[in-house]
Amino acid sequence: MSDRYARMQERNYFDEILALRDLQRENFKTSEWMVRYDEVPWELNRQGFMKWYMAPTMDDICMRTYIMYMHKIPPHSRSGKQLTQGQQLGFIYRAPAPGGHSIIDGERYDWEEWDILLVPIRTKGCVVQHFNDSDDDVEIMFCSLNQVYSAGVDRGSGFEQLEDCPEYRQMVKAGR
Repeated sequence: MSDRYARMQERNYFDEILALRDLQRENFKTSEWMVRYDEVPWELNRQGFMKWYMAPTMDDICMRTYIMYMHKIPPHSRSGKQLTQGQQLGFIYRAPAPGGHSIIDGERYDWEEWDILLVPIRTKGCVVQHFNDSDDDVEIMFCSLNQVYSAGVDRGSGFEQLEDCPEYRQMVKAGR
């Protein structure tokens, strides 16, 4: 008998599922049903300024089936560059003229306020970076299915930060 077999024999997976159900039901009673823009802080990370509404690691919201965040790009700056599976929708919420553009697998896509940017799903993933061509902040609302627990963070094609946004590099250089 293998070690794994012995470890599995000591557990009751059905009872664990019932316990998880009960925990989820209890958490659901106090979870957030409304997420307001001004109640969510901006986070500066390797990808840029992000305001998270729904994330795989958030356990205080009533729904975890999507990943949703606002991405702010300062004037004449850019996001980090990522390799991602794609299957992502971006709503250009705020983009003063002339707007901005995204580079997806080396191809440029110009956009302006109220446009929808669709990042395709590709087996080997997509390399994506967003640019603000205006003199004011740009904000893009991104949404994708939360497949982190069913397909892993890589979601079958890899998830890598290929380049950090300039503001994050400055923050790290300054030692903050």
